[in-house]
Amino acid sequence: MLIQSVSRAVEVLELVARSGGGLRAAEIASKLDVPLPTAFHLLSTLTGSGMLTKLDDRRYQLGPKVGLLAEAFEAQISAPEYLVTCLRELADLTGETAYLSAWRNGDAVLLSIIEGQRAVRVTGLHMGYSGLTHARASGKVLLAFSAAGALDDYLQKHAVSKSARAATDPASLRQEIGMVRDAGYAIDQEAFAEGVSCVAAPVADGTMAMGISAPSERFRENREELISMVLDVTSKTVTPRLRSASA
Repeated sequence: MLIQSVSRAVEVLELVARSGGGLRAAEIASKLDVPLPTAFHLLSTLTGSGMLTKLDDRRYQLGPKVGLLAEAFEAQISAPEYLVTCLRELADLTGETAYLSAWRNGDAVLLSIIEGQRAVRVTGLHMGYSGLTHARASGKVLLAFSAAGALDDYLQKHAVSKSARAATDPASLRQEIGMVRDAGYAIDQEAFAEGVSCVAAPVADGTMAMGISAPSERFRENREELISMVLDVTSKTVTPRLRSASA
């Protein structure tokens, strides 16, 4: 059973985090559709606990306790430094946003993001993000190259019909994952985010995936070059183990 006050407190933290410069109580009350006194109670509690800080102009920003949580979270999903080095190289080489993901608890989890000079950032993606694994290039790579049974487990736990441009049934997804395994990389053409296309390839013996995202028009114009750059950088890491398709 969810506790409404706790859920609202989490919503407040998310709103403030996404605002960039902070929010005033009236703005938060409006966005949460709650009375202003309720918003003040939530903000007072979060400020008193150190999760928020109130500025002189009455805006609320994230407080010092959030830093403690962020450090602990980053530590538990930290990426190997040698792969972060390769990720930086990929971002520099392509000029696009480069991502590193790993297979964790049955999903593709985003471990690191590095932006290139021409980078476009996909809204909603952040360190620790997981979801719509079958629609993301990195997710398809991890479904193809992770331990045997990963695809079967995923299909048992998740529906695969949430994206108009992604595989919409288990048979189609199995076929696509087989093609990814044969090709050694995966493509996402606006299956996860409209106007954005991605390519990813396996690293770290197939337990992680590295790739880039780019505006779809730019991706189409430079498709083969971008695929080649991703494969060139990822080939410098441990070669992924190939395995037979799941039954």
